[in-house]
Amino acid sequence: MAEAGIEIFIATAVCLGMTIAIYFGERAYRYKRIKEGKHVGTYGMTFEGEGHP
Repeated sequence: MAEAGIEIFIATAVCLGMTIAIYFGERAYRYKRIKEGKHVGTYGMTFEGEGHP
């Protein structure tokens, strides 16, 4: 089996960092919308909450 170069590990770390940044950015945006009392996407799930029809 060939050894993986350092470039593979760096690329993996960069992709993981980008994924985590997108996740937390989306999460912060959703919490901001909830705090403002605006509709937040439910990914197809339905729920009963305060102030939602």
